[in-house]
Amino acid sequence: MRKVVPLVVLLILSLGVSPSSGMVMMSEALLFDGGNAMDYLLEQCDFGPRPPGSDNLSQCRDYLVGILETGQWNVTLQSFNYRETECVNIIANWGLDTQPRFILGAHYDTRPVADRDPAVENRSKPILGANDGASGVAVLLELSRVIPESSRSAIEIVLFDAEDSGNVDGWDWIVGSEYYVDQLPPTKASGLSGMILVDMVGDADLRLERELTSTDSLQDAVWALAAELGHDDKFLDVSGGSILDDHRPFLDAQIPALDIIQHSPFPWYWHTLEDTPDKCSAGSLEAVGTVLESFLVNRSDETYPVDPFSSDFIFYVVLLVPPLVIIAVIVYRRRQ
Repeated sequence: MRKVVPLVVLLILSLGVSPSSGMVMMSEALLFDGGNAMDYLLEQCDFGPRPPGSDNLSQCRDYLVGILETGQWNVTLQSFNYRETECVNIIANWGLDTQPRFILGAHYDTRPVADRDPAVENRSKPILGANDGASGVAVLLELSRVIPESSRSAIEIVLFDAEDSGNVDGWDWIVGSEYYVDQLPPTKASGLSGMILVDMVGDADLRLERELTSTDSLQDAVWALAAELGHDDKFLDVSGGSILDDHRPFLDAQIPALDIIQHSPFPWYWHTLEDTPDKCSAGSLEAVGTVLESFLVNRSDETYPVDPFSSDFIFYVVLLVPPLVIIAVIVYRRRQ
């Protein structure tokens, strides 16, 4: 009998079951390659700055479409006009008639001005956007390659245009994602379990705080999975801030959404000419990609309830509470 017990345990483990918990363990080998993702990042940057309506962005779009189509994804270009500029969202499905459960999103445009650059003479120049733009797209391109075909029909990949031109020449932020959500058929929207956005995920010293407006249940699931995979040094279990990003239109449409973004604080080179590939690493891209790959293969069939308060409510609470507290303290002291 002493020899039987190890054999039984070995048999149980070979079936992918934990003898102590009875939980089915992850049986799929994770294939995400950070080196491939880094190549995708570099190849986007080779086109130069990619603001909406530019030739550089048009050429980059052709490149992105080519990568997705080579992987047998069905690609649709969603064109729209904003402030006399033709903009294009890139939408990739595994089957044109399938109902996706999850939208994976990233923006592929870059900011037209380096308005936070320390050198005044640089602030009217466009940024390269290695991290702010190319990193999130790179992760999704590599995911499009490694996700098992059995899981692909549950996924729609959307690369948003016109995200990063806010407050420049009268432009708003997140224009492409706003348009995409506005065009979502109600039946398709109601069938979605959630949306996951990746934005600025390539920093060599990656620190991903919890974005405040993201859906708690979805964020908890991804952060817990990151800890299980040993990436809790990058997916930090701390609260960050409230970000106006491409996940917000989904939240406003009552679709669970998560923004995976380095933001509290933003990297020091954000919206400067220093947003270049040398600030990024294959290891950071692989950490994020591996967590998402595992989530999509093992956890995407679960449901993630929408938070009881809207994203706008949370945003205004975050905006208004600090000054109200300061006013209350001033009033209190004057009455003493």
